[in-house]
Amino acid sequence: MCSTDRLPITDEQLKEITPAFESSEVAQALLLLRTDTGARLAEITRLEAKDVDLEKAVLHIRPNDRRGLKTKTSTRSIPLSQRSTECLRQHQVGLADNDPVFPAYAKPRGNESASAMLMKRLRTVVTDKKITMHSLRRRMKDKLRNTGCPENLSMAILGHSANTVAANYGAGYALDGMREALVKVWA
Repeated sequence: MCSTDRLPITDEQLKEITPAFESSEVAQALLLLRTDTGARLAEITRLEAKDVDLEKAVLHIRPNDRRGLKTKTSTRSIPLSQRSTECLRQHQVGLADNDPVFPAYAKPRGNESASAMLMKRLRTVVTDKKITMHSLRRRMKDKLRNTGCPENLSMAILGHSANTVAANYGAGYALDGMREALVKVWA
């Protein structure tokens, strides 16, 4: 399926699918983190404990021992909602810095296994082939757009490239600005 054939998941669909994820703490966590950050599945499944700053409620998407990233602009820090922070706090108990947050999926082809597990749950409720787990990223893009988030800030949150030299100048958006945009989405 071409990525342009995908649709964003609606708020109603998200509410409908959530119970299908509740029988697994990991499925529930992956759904929540993808919903609240808009991050790619591989960016979440291959997180290491050191990528999560619970004190500042920030998720650092960066290359680590388990994964590279899709593009240079994929390297970013994303503010976490309170519920995402608490979820990650539960998944980090007893982990050393280099330990994977989701060990079952932090291995070769683990992302494919996670995707299959999540899609199986999604398909118990939503049968429209244009709605996939990637639709959560499209949902985040729409939510940011519809709350008045500037396009460049939205691109920074999602790790998209503006493909201009000027867009790469500076250190990027401050976490406070990103958090302000995301709070409107989380509300």
